[in-house]
Amino acid sequence: MILSGDAVHFRDNWDNRRVPSMNVNKDQSAASMQKIADTLSREKAQLWINHDKAQRDSQKMAPEFYD
Repeated sequence: MILSGDAVHFRDNWDNRRVPSMNVNKDQSAASMQKIADTLSREKAQLWINHDKAQRDSQKMAPEFYD
């Protein structure tokens, strides 16, 4: 599992590789997104996008848990 932090704000931004408008350095942000994508692929991980309410609403929250 990778937590996006502020690298990605919404699923739509991730799916379309749009850098959040408030990020200061677009090139560094795009490079971070690529690094995340590479890690997701290599590790077969999931991306949890912290600010994405729709995704968050579909995830288990305490006291629920994932095995």
